[in-house]
Amino acid sequence: MHVHSKYSKDSSINYNQIKNCKMDYICLTDHDSYNWDKFKGLNIIKGVEKTIIEESGNKFHLLIYFLNEEIKSNTFNEVMDEVKQQDAYTSLAHPYDFLRKAPKNPEMYCKRVDALETINSRIIVPFSNSKAKKLAIKHNLNQTAGSDAHHYTEIGNAYVECASNEIEDLRKKLKVKGHSSLPHVHLFSFLSKYNLLK
Repeated sequence: MHVHSKYSKDSSINYNQIKNCKMDYICLTDHDSYNWDKFKGLNIIKGVEKTIIEESGNKFHLLIYFLNEEIKSNTFNEVMDEVKQQDAYTSLAHPYDFLRKAPKNPEMYCKRVDALETINSRIIVPFSNSKAKKLAIKHNLNQTAGSDAHHYTEIGNAYVECASNEIEDLRKKLKVKGHSSLPHVHLFSFLSKYNLLK
């Protein structure tokens, strides 16, 4: 639920690499970019990693899924209003990884977002995933997992699993808080990066 393509300045992932990956679906979340038409014929969920600008000038990233068109605003409340109009879904990206654009106070955004990214396989700040999970539980928010892939070998390092064959069904299940059939989040090959898994 967090993959970048070559249309993000810091990624090299191309059409064929997404086509040949082993995931059933990819959430294409390029940085402030909406090049979904470049990936026609592939199983993608239209998304974006939107840069939000706080009043202080601090910037953080918001993952937005199931979009139909570009989000034009860059302030949180205006972005959330646009998200609501499209019936899209939001998750705060790596909310405690302050070296990679995180909000100054993640808790202040919990009332409006749908979820927190509690597993990001490219975390820089130690324990940021566990802190995000604690915050999600505190506010009864759903949780998402993402590889945050910028290279094709990273795709699937973290992922969401859902017992469904339909994208619309996944979208509905993600929106229901505390439902027993909610997707599960997983972390797997990320551990091999630190030689914790062979």
